[in-house]
Amino acid sequence: MFGQETMSANTKPLRKRRDGQATRERLIQATVEILSREGLEAISTARVAHDAGIVQSGFYAHFASLEDCVVAAAEHIGRRIQDSIREGLSLLREEGVNDFNLVLAQYHRILDQLEAQWQFVELLLRYFREPTPLGRTLAAIQQSIRDELTQHLMTLLKPLAIPDGGRPEAAFLADLMVNMLLSAVQSLRWEPSLNKELVAYLLAAETISMAARTYDWMSEKGYWPTPTPCKG
Repeated sequence: MFGQETMSANTKPLRKRRDGQATRERLIQATVEILSREGLEAISTARVAHDAGIVQSGFYAHFASLEDCVVAAAEHIGRRIQDSIREGLSLLREEGVNDFNLVLAQYHRILDQLEAQWQFVELLLRYFREPTPLGRTLAAIQQSIRDELTQHLMTLLKPLAIPDGGRPEAAFLADLMVNMLLSAVQSLRWEPSLNKELVAYLLAAETISMAARTYDWMSEKGYWPTPTPCKG
């Protein structure tokens, strides 16, 4: 009997923590959905709490401020986008980075995802330079995406034996790719009649062409390793 009472007492804090985590996740998801549909201006503690199915006063049991909740929502969206980009880059490395149709398919996929989160893209472009918790979070997300692309491009430049592994050059190319993607999402938002098929096609064509031209230019400038003379 004593053992049963102890077990019951021990499970209560665990159940409470689980329930609290579930409520926190509902609040984050509600914020993500409001942000995705209506933008930052539509988010309030009352609206988020209502959509999460709790009373407004209960919001502060999980977040110290509305900004903390928005930051958590931004991190959630950012991780989802990063995972999608990581998946696409992994597939390209396995199947062939010069396969135009494969590159095109990955641009289609990421464009669909970013377009569905265009409010997040607007948020990123608007706030990522600001010295606020949200601004720092958005900057970290952008930097992480940049780093992911940089590492991918460094593997492509590796045969050229560039000093520092080609990181500065790869990082610059990664910046160009990130900017192209963000600009594409903005254009699709500003021009509703713009054909997304065309946008994806141009992004894929420019990416492959840019990579080929860069590779050729670096080869021409002598970045190739010097062949080792055969002995004997």
